[in-house]
Amino acid sequence: MPRWVTGPCNLPDVPSGLYLHMVFLVASVCLACSDRTPEQLAAIMNCSKHERHTRNYDYMEGGDVRIRQLFSRTQWFLTVDDDGNINGTQDATNCYSILEIRTVSEGGVLAIKGVKSQYYISMNKTGLLQGKKNYNENCNFKEIFLENYFNAYSSAKWTRNGKDMFIALSQKGRPLRGKKTRREHIASHFIPMKCREEERTSV
Repeated sequence: MPRWVTGPCNLPDVPSGLYLHMVFLVASVCLACSDRTPEQLAAIMNCSKHERHTRNYDYMEGGDVRIRQLFSRTQWFLTVDDDGNINGTQDATNCYSILEIRTVSEGGVLAIKGVKSQYYISMNKTGLLQGKKNYNENCNFKEIFLENYFNAYSSAKWTRNGKDMFIALSQKGRPLRGKKTRREHIASHFIPMKCREEERTSV
């Protein structure tokens, strides 16, 4: 007869830091996805997986163009309207939220342009975000991949007292001046989301 052995179960050792990272990741996704429809939740998760998958691929070096919506961790989609105003909307079908993200040089430097408005997002030396019809160095941003799987976008030209200045949307969907932003602030965290076909054709 086989004999059952009772006693403590020996599980593989997992560093406590890994548990903390997993908890933080789940909390971050929940925060970004609260009050979303099932369709929007699926889009966010699909996009997040896609961006993580392609991070080490050649688009960083080859002038690749991506059509995306930038969904802020403060629950807003970044928009650039026909007057060059930069704001946030919670309407996932807003055509001004569809953006062209083009790699312009090595090291993850890119330019972001509204597909409908044709305005580039720029940041001046005081950290003011504004739309520009003509591309210049103020339109260059560095794409930073954060440990929580969000992205951040800092000015490639300007800093404030040696600190990076970021594209950021407040809790009310208003753009923040770069001097008030930090890499660790949730207002500076975005998920690049793929656009659904019906949203693309409405432009």
